Amino acid sequence: MGVLILNSGSSTLKFAVFEGPELEERARGLVEWPDPEGAQLSWHCSKKGKGKRVLAQRDPASLVGEILTLLTDRAIGQPIQAVGHRVVHGGTEFRQPTMIDRRLLQHLSQLSALAPLHNPPALETIRAALATLPSVRQVAVFDTAFFADLPARAHVYPVPYEWYECYGVRRFGFHGISHAYCAKRVTEMLRRTGDETLRTIVCHLGNGCSATALVGERPISTTMGFTPLDGLMMGTRSGAVDPGILLHLLEHHRIDPRELCEALNSRSGLAGVSGISSDFRKVTQAAEEGNARAQLALDLFADHVRSAIGALAVTLGGIDALVFTAGIGEHSASLRRQVCQGLDCLGIDLDEAKNQLCGEDRDLSGLRSEGRVLVIRAKEERMIAMKTVRVCCSHESM
Repeated sequence: MGVLILNSGSSTLKFAVFEGPELEERARGLVEWPDPEGAQLSWHCSKKGKGKRVLAQRDPASLVGEILTLLTDRAIGQPIQAVGHRVVHGGTEFRQPTMIDRRLLQHLSQLSALAPLHNPPALETIRAALATLPSVRQVAVFDTAFFADLPARAHVYPVPYEWYECYGVRRFGFHGISHAYCAKRVTEMLRRTGDETLRTIVCHLGNGCSATALVGERPISTTMGFTPLDGLMMGTRSGAVDPGILLHLLEHHRIDPRELCEALNSRSGLAGVSGISSDFRKVTQAAEEGNARAQLALDLFADHVRSAIGALAVTLGGIDALVFTAGIGEHSASLRRQVCQGLDCLGIDLDEAKNQLCGEDRDLSGLRSEGRVLVIRAKEERMIAMKTVRVCCSHESM
């Protein structure tokens, strides 16, 4: 079976193709739009090399068409028989990967207000894929599903309880596909598969950021909440802020709620503090050149991550493994160093030589470290492929 994965994020569209019973990766790529005028497509095919291409259009229908044209031109093995989509918010109804139908699309549309940077582009990508590949089975895999069974003490907010009962206000958690992959990979790297006592903190640090505490492979607490706006400081999102600030702005400065939503989601975080960019690399470069606001943004970012690790470590009663994953977590040695400074009180010691020479799925722990410090390459697409195949096979057997 050839499986195409479309992973629509807040600032990118990732894709990958897997084939055969072992789901061997045949191709992967990325569409990103550094400016509003167009997009850049980059790809790597296992037997056909790699390349880049500038695209004039960036609407989902055009992007999906370009990806399929690329795969056809590169003669990627088997024909596409299934498409798996990452969907950020599934609400309370969708707790498992689900075959896409009209009812699901309608439900996801209603959830767009809760994940305004993610669900709308995911929906557009799904519709484009359905139109382009109408006879191919398509599956939605939800970030929220991994956290569906968080204990009540972790998912209930300290607000009027009727909000939970009547309006479904609860902590949903996000980046679940990434956290689930890292949870499994940690047990493999540490040779502790099946160990239900392993205490892990996974820091998913990209344009969106979250941290999760796990016992074994089961999440018990996470930083993102009712929406992906909660928790850590991010590329353009504020993360957790004093709700009194928002009430003050609404009441005394007459800020429109839609403007407030746009500011918190799109003009905050690294971009808002630095005034430079949401791109961690550009903010780092500006800080190195002496830009004080850029340095402040980096300091805030690291402090938020370190504080979350401390809180989650107390929840777990200690750390056996601290994981960095996603774009910033995997590629920024300076961020890992800054976050780990001061974590010696939790038994964490980062080896700076290993940190500088970091590669895929590496142990960066120093000799004095009681808990392991790991970098794990994010492989959301492989997890989505596994779940997509499972759903398709279950439908065939019905």
